[in-house]
Amino acid sequence: MRKILKKFILNVLNDFLNEQNSTNNIIGYSPIEKIRNTLYPWIAVPFSGSNVFCQLRCPNSTQIENCGNITNIIGEKRQGNGKDKLEHDEIIAIKNYQEAICKIVFNRPTFDELFNYVGIEDFVLPKMKIELAEIEKLYEENKDKISETDKADIDGRIKKLEDDLGFLLPDDTMSFITNWAMGNDITDIKKINKDTFLKAAALAQANHKAPSDYISGVFTDFNRVEIDAYALSIYNEYLKDQKTVSEIKHNWIFGGRKRSKDTDILPKK
Repeated sequence: MRKILKKFILNVLNDFLNEQNSTNNIIGYSPIEKIRNTLYPWIAVPFSGSNVFCQLRCPNSTQIENCGNITNIIGEKRQGNGKDKLEHDEIIAIKNYQEAICKIVFNRPTFDELFNYVGIEDFVLPKMKIELAEIEKLYEENKDKISETDKADIDGRIKKLEDDLGFLLPDDTMSFITNWAMGNDITDIKKINKDTFLKAAALAQANHKAPSDYISGVFTDFNRVEIDAYALSIYNEYLKDQKTVSEIKHNWIFGGRKRSKDTDILPKK
């Protein structure tokens, strides 16, 4: 009897969650709660790899804009090795933005409740503060003896601890909430390529409209702001490149590239 009851409860819960998480595939630009078909859905949120059901709030365009000046359209840099590696200041800026998003999205529990639990009740803050103090003391006592490589390693550990102290929520949590709040899981924003942006901007300029008027799909009202801003930046970059090409051609044809005399080419006797 217990197994049957448990199975029934699980089926009811799954039906409820599926209904909460269902989306309306509305073509055009709509508030995110309209696309998600709910304002306060219950979502499985990752916390250091483990999922916890939380009630989230669908933010509006104004709330997202107030969190900072970061868009999800531009290709993301890697935090690993390579020429596109993020600088430390860039990582901090992104984390500040993600944290601001988390503050307006978490409803049950609230961000403050999560912060209190992770930072105080779970003893994370005291542990990290002790570890940071020990590393800094060790560094001061031995900085004249250790190599530059070891100094760089210690500096990296100190920065990591300082970042963790400033941002207590796990990286996977903040990343998930940011993507969810911006509708990346239910819209077509990540499917637009550079050529589409450029064509939309060119049509918009020719017809005195916005680039978003020429890009169709499922988008949030905040996506409209992103599309218009990024498409125009792509268009202006294109015009600048075309001007440079035109100037090079002009210089080539009208004296910028002259034929050398034989005496200039052949070695002197």
